[in-house]
Amino acid sequence: MPDMTKKTKIMLIVPMLDQGGLERVCALTAQLLKTAYEVHLVVFNTEGMIYDVSGVHLIDLQLGAVPGKLGKVLNVLKRVKRVKQLKKELDIQISYSFGQTANIVNVLSKVNDVTWAGIRGYGALEDKQEMRFVCKRADRMVSCTKVMEADIAAEFTVKSSATLYNPCNLEEIKQFAKEEILPEFEAFLQRPGKTVVSMGRAHDVKGFWHLMKSISLIRQKKHDVKLMLIGAGDFDEYKELAKKLHMEQDVLFTGVQKNPFALLARADVYALTSDSEGFPNALIEAMACGLPCVSVNCKTGPAEILQDDYQKSENPNKVYHGDYGVLTPILKGAKNLNPDEITEEEKVFAEELEMLLIDDNMRAGYQNKAVKRAADFGMEAYVKEIERLIAEDT
Repeated sequence: MPDMTKKTKIMLIVPMLDQGGLERVCALTAQLLKTAYEVHLVVFNTEGMIYDVSGVHLIDLQLGAVPGKLGKVLNVLKRVKRVKQLKKELDIQISYSFGQTANIVNVLSKVNDVTWAGIRGYGALEDKQEMRFVCKRADRMVSCTKVMEADIAAEFTVKSSATLYNPCNLEEIKQFAKEEILPEFEAFLQRPGKTVVSMGRAHDVKGFWHLMKSISLIRQKKHDVKLMLIGAGDFDEYKELAKKLHMEQDVLFTGVQKNPFALLARADVYALTSDSEGFPNALIEAMACGLPCVSVNCKTGPAEILQDDYQKSENPNKVYHGDYGVLTPILKGAKNLNPDEITEEEKVFAEELEMLLIDDNMRAGYQNKAVKRAADFGMEAYVKEIERLIAEDT
């Protein structure tokens, strides 16, 4: 066993490790820091865990989500009590939590540690009371985009803040991208036509109905286009929409995949239609797989990824052929599964997506740029920045 006595003691706190962006970032952070630091990973519940945290001291509180308001309050108190005990026992110096559920527990369990509260999605800013509570108590607010960091500092009182872009394991992605896929997936992808892919949970914020309607518009022009959606959740309403759009045979719902990169690498274009994002890991991962991208210019993330200077694309209602991908206007309107109702923004998205699909030179150009840009968000850059912040706070 290595001598850990002189290493900075860091606790990472996350609700679960089953799927999703913040969970993936937390697991990867643990792996990246475990050699240079003494890392303890606290999870509220490890049920359904899919991320690799081998070699990391994992602590399962066995305090997963419970129903009812009273039950939730009591559960938070139990989590706080247990985490506070662990911080004392392990003599933690920095505790870094991922997402508001974990942030609340982190700031309430503060002992002698420096608390970092990680905001990984823009939706967290909508609950003003909760944000004020966390910002007031956290020693450092850690955002995943510069826009988010600036917005938090402008609206809430913070002691200190920083931006940590999500890390992307480029070498691992390249290896996983070469692996075989299920025969039924291969059969779908080998059918005629280009394949558009998107990745995320079956959550309204991902705006998959916008994407499906845009694809249907392209297909109406007699283009052979298929759609592949990778992610967990109940996609039944989208399967029904696919039928109504007469494209049920040309939409593949893969479910959650432990290795989505092999699927991404076999597609032609990546599309992002989210209402909001924190820092869209899937967009970077798709670019690392060599996919040209078209994305809505939602509040945070896409512009900072697809442009060298995100402020050059500050108008969310314009189309920008960016440095590393295409940005389109934000998709307006509430969830609408009526196949006959198409918004102007969906038409614009379809036009830009169609251009990328049929223009071989444009697609090849953005493909090369995507791979180059993904390297800017590799693990080396992430480790360098997080080590700088750790040094500041210890």
